Amino acid sequence: MNIKKIDKNQIPQVAFIAAFVILLILPAVCINLKKNQTSEYENKMLEEWPEFSLSEDFMKGVYNYINDRIGFRESSIAVYTEANNALFHSMVNPLFMWGEDGHIYYKDKDYILAYQRLNTDSEYIDSMADFLEKTNDYLAAKDIRFLYFVCPDKKTIYPEYFPKTVYADMSKPSVLDCLDARMAETDVTYIDPRDVLTAAKGNELLYNRMYDVTHWNDRGAFIGHSLIDRKIREWFDDVPPLDIDDYDLTTVHVDSLDNAKFSIDEDVPLYELPDDASADYTELLKPYMECSTDTFYTHHINPSVPNNRRLLVFTDSYFQAYQKFYDNRFKEVYFVHRQNYEYVQYFVNLTFPDMVIFETAERSISSEMPQTADFGGTVYEMPYTGDYDFVPNPGISYTITSVKGGRVEGNKIYLDPNDMTAIFTIDAVLDKPVGTGEINVYAKTDDECIETEYLKLYRQMEEEGTDRFSLFIQRRYMTQSQIQLFAVDPADGRPFLLETFEVLYDG
Repeated sequence: MNIKKIDKNQIPQVAFIAAFVILLILPAVCINLKKNQTSEYENKMLEEWPEFSLSEDFMKGVYNYINDRIGFRESSIAVYTEANNALFHSMVNPLFMWGEDGHIYYKDKDYILAYQRLNTDSEYIDSMADFLEKTNDYLAAKDIRFLYFVCPDKKTIYPEYFPKTVYADMSKPSVLDCLDARMAETDVTYIDPRDVLTAAKGNELLYNRMYDVTHWNDRGAFIGHSLIDRKIREWFDDVPPLDIDDYDLTTVHVDSLDNAKFSIDEDVPLYELPDDASADYTELLKPYMECSTDTFYTHHINPSVPNNRRLLVFTDSYFQAYQKFYDNRFKEVYFVHRQNYEYVQYFVNLTFPDMVIFETAERSISSEMPQTADFGGTVYEMPYTGDYDFVPNPGISYTITSVKGGRVEGNKIYLDPNDMTAIFTIDAVLDKPVGTGEINVYAKTDDECIETEYLKLYRQMEEEGTDRFSLFIQRRYMTQSQIQLFAVDPADGRPFLLETFEVLYDG
């Protein structure tokens, strides 16, 4: 067999061809096959291998999987992104864009439309205001203070640095303009800090130039929470004021964006509470509570605070890092994701707060919230404020469907001291004679009267055609005493007894 030798003059050509073939093959060989992978530069989860089917969707899924995970893709994006920024001051990023004078802004489609005043949804804002009004009425009936706070976007406080290529029709109302007008028609205590932040921005930067531009920085946050503090001080004279001298102001250097890998160079302000005596009890209730999402959920207890006040905050990422402004002022502080709006009544009866704050980011009202929060048909079981002179039971009974955190035998509730379940729960279905209308169920403990229904449960009952209730109490609030389970016919307001439970402890 004759083996043809390669001429020395052909070696560069052969080497080039070999290198070219290797470059074609190597990305396929180095494909990322691991599950649950993310792209740092694109800030997204990489596509997973699709479930097999003889369909076009399966082929699209395979294409997307290979496109996301092909070898060296992340490195190529990194080189391309950094080169565009260095050579052309162009940001190749799906989330962010350059504004004027070295400022970066969020590049979400809805965010830009909101700046242009092209997606102000007055009907949705009306439904949101209706929800806040009903929430305020419910909490007022329980003598709980309520406050709604909206967090302005960077584009609202610093419109002068937004890209000049984006036109805004200033003759149209913005989201906050529409919200302000609608909230003025309510009795809800409402804070829009736009004017205060705008007046203060000449003295210090309240939203970073580049880092975490979807939120204010700690300087802006302190101003916003100081406005809340004014209301707290009006309502509770035993809550210490928010005092800037209680915090140390430092700066932290950052060299990359917060939600995407992109080189920056910035020092950002950070307020720290040096004498924080609060303890983190986030895991006390978290494994046992009912909710839509436990993102942002935190629970802090500070035994050194000289009051017994409890604060419950429904929040998004704007307030996420600012429990530190309350930990040294309230005995207990709960932060819950505002997507749990259907569970407001549940958390109120679980935590017994003195004050409730509901917060939303401006940008969410025109983007995420309409997709995740349907405020229409909001229902609250109003608190019972009558006497406890029970009338004869008109034939209403109940069937327990589940018990958590203890056991029920007849009219006795047994709690095991060795059981670490933090919430005692009885789920039950009402058994009513045919033709009986709405019945509200309550539970009276030594100190509280608890409603047993909430919006999420109402919606579940509508879907199922059932009549449910759920009794839930933190076990640390249960003593060896009695719990009276009673019901009320809203038509006449008279209470009748369903059960008197005796609470006992056994091992």
